[in-house]
Parts: sequence; C-alpha cells; structure tokens
Amino acid sequence: MSSSTGQAAQDPERRVIRIGGAEAADFLQSILTSDMEALLPGETRASALLTPQGRILADMMVLRVEDGFLLDCDASRADDLFTRLRRYKLRRPIALEMLDDHQLWVGWDGAAMPEGASTDPRHAALGWRWIGAAGTSSGATSGYSLADIDQWHAVRIAAGVPQGPVDLQPERALMLEAGLDRLGAVDFEKGCYVGQEVTARTHYRGLVKRRIVPVAVSGGRPASGDAVSEGERDLGTVLSVAADGEGALCLAAMKLSDIHRTRDGNQLLTAGGHAARLAIPEWMLPLPDPSKTDTG
Repeated sequence: MSSSTGQAAQDPERRVIRIGGAEAADFLQSILTSDMEALLPGETRASALLTPQGRILADMMVLRVEDGFLLDCDASRADDLFTRLRRYKLRRPIALEMLDDHQLWVGWDGAAMPEGASTDPRHAALGWRWIGAAGTSSGATSGYSLADIDQWHAVRIAAGVPQGPVDLQPERALMLEAGLDRLGAVDFEKGCYVGQEVTARTHYRGLVKRRIVPVAVSGGRPASGDAVSEGERDLGTVLSVAADGEGALCLAAMKLSDIHRTRDGNQLLTAGGHAARLAIPEWMLPLPDPSKTDTG
C-alpha cells in the first residue's frame, strides 16, 4: 500500500451513541471532562466520563453535529456508558440512541481529509475520523488504501495515545496519569463535571505518580498484562500492543520515577521477556517530576 494515497480502516471495536435535544450540550457539559460548549459542528474532541472519585469509567471521542453529538467509544464499554447517560439524564429534554447501524472509519497518512470527516485532535499522526451508516463509507475512503485497524493502532501506540479499557482500566485509571490532559480530553477552566474535584486537585498539586508511555519491543510481541522489567524487578505493565515488523509497540503503565531513571536507554529493559526500550514522543516532554508520594 502506498502511503502517498493514505490508508483507511474501519474500527469494528467502536460503537456510536447519539445525544440530541435542546439541552444536549448543557447535559454533556455537566458530566464529561472536556468543554462541550466550545466544540463546533464538525469538530471532534476526546473526553471521558469519570466516577465521583475521578477514576475513568469510559473514554470516548465526541463529534458535534448539527442536531447534537455523536459519541464513539469502545464497544465493550458502550452499554454501560449508555446506561449511565440515561441515569444522569433524569427528566431533561434529551434524546439518547445507540446507533448500532453506524460505523467508525479512521484514515491516516493522506494528503486530504474526506468530506464529512473530522480531524483527530489528539495527535497529528492519527489523521481523521468518519462516522456514518454501514455501507455509506465509500465517499470517505475514496482515494485511500484499505488497511487493517491494527495498523492504525500501531500509529496510535507509537504516538503514545491511550484509548479504551485495556489502556484505561475502568474505575482505576486517572486522567492525568494517562496524559489525557495534554491530549485535550480535560478542561480545567470549565464548570463542574463528575469527578472534577479530584482531577483538578491532582492537576494543581502535581500529584502524578504514574504515566502511560510507549515502549518499543524487539524480537517478539508481549501480551497485554505482561510485565515491563529491569532484570528481576518489575517496573510496569504492558497495556495495548501492536505488531511492528519483527517486534512490537506497546503502551505501558510505569512509575514516573522509573521512567525518568530508564529513559536514557542505558538500562536493559524487557517487556514480556523481550528486549525493550522506552520510546517517548515529543508531546509528552517534559515529563512531570515524580511527586513526593512516588516512592520506590
């Protein structure tokens, strides 16, 4: 496939929820982490729904359309997210609908974005996103070579962008430890939302102990849940994984103190028993200083 024409892939692991009605923007503004009121029609933004304790329940991408919003999220979290949205809805004049006949397509490496697509704002390498009814994507993918979604995930992982419950374990992951504040998924100037107090306190006090970072693996492919190790000492856990030639790329959750100590590459690391090194992208730098609570 020629990268000059760009590549496009359908993501079968995403489902779409529509939120419409006169108070749709106010509703989402009151519960999600990013600024929904500032989102213009045709724009997409990363966001999340948190527990009151600031833990991620579901991450999502939100597209504003003329008559409301389209949320695409990991398929395994969609039913739970839909149930929680209905619970928060109460008696607001809002329409909630699971669009099971809709699909998400992503495209990257192309020179032009198709009509009806929106830029993925998290990282330039991630290209565009397009949501539409099944069987109507031909206009979006015209001029693009069809690829497997795993190829896009390799780009995502190399860019250091966490996504879905493998990277962001429900009711455990924190926004700032995932770096989602730097990816536009949280707004510290907007009003209150679920989990806002804990998220803001973590931000302003700098109490970040861990971080999700990309790791390049040689000579094999670790599995999600494998350890990232230095000798006999485990430093972190492998999250999402994608093939990369004869090796692999993965995201890993590690303590900031260990990331700072091993990022020069002189330490011998392994991931699932395979040789590995940190591959931190520019947008993550400078890394936060390890907090005073981040001890061995």
